[in-house]
Amino acid sequence: IYLAAIIHDVDHPGVNNNFLSTTYDVRAILYNDKSILENHHLATAFSLMSRHDLDFLGQLPRAEFKQLRETVIEMVLATDLSQHFGLLASFKNKIAQAFDPKESREDRIILLKILMKCADVSNPTKEWSIYFQWADRVLEEFMRQGDMEKSLNLPVSPFMDRDNINVPSSQIGFMDYVLLPLFDAVNKYIEIPHILGNLQANREHWLAG
Repeated sequence: IYLAAIIHDVDHPGVNNNFLSTTYDVRAILYNDKSILENHHLATAFSLMSRHDLDFLGQLPRAEFKQLRETVIEMVLATDLSQHFGLLASFKNKIAQAFDPKESREDRIILLKILMKCADVSNPTKEWSIYFQWADRVLEEFMRQGDMEKSLNLPVSPFMDRDNINVPSSQIGFMDYVLLPLFDAVNKYIEIPHILGNLQANREHWLAG
């Protein structure tokens, strides 16, 4: 989990997959418009780790390394938001039936992917003082992409136009559409009252203005 977390945004260019695809970026060409950033993060990280001076996994037996690499790849690719609803539906179906991550590798991989997703979008589950700072930084990154889109005469992506954005509405929408269903599903597997409490409190904070 820690390795996937370290890798999952390495060498991020500050724009999203849609921007890279629309601008025909070399990374979009390389990965055929499929999970462009996520593939880039993985390839960059594993390329670095193949260097002799950085190969801290080099002592692992070949079979163990192969399994670890496969797992990390699955986890990082799961952070592509285009996979979100399909993965969440699969997780819900799994936990409603016989779900045994300890014994089933398939179940274990799904759980790891879901936990990776939770970590990736976890800022709104933190205390308000921490969350608000990170929300401001993420929004500024979005606004900069919007500025680039304007300079290239491209349509400005949703929630990325600094001249026309309702921050509370955008944050509440993300919580309602993505975060609450995700963390509610995890809560059905293992109770996370503190995380859900922070998320609800931050939502109320935006509503209160």
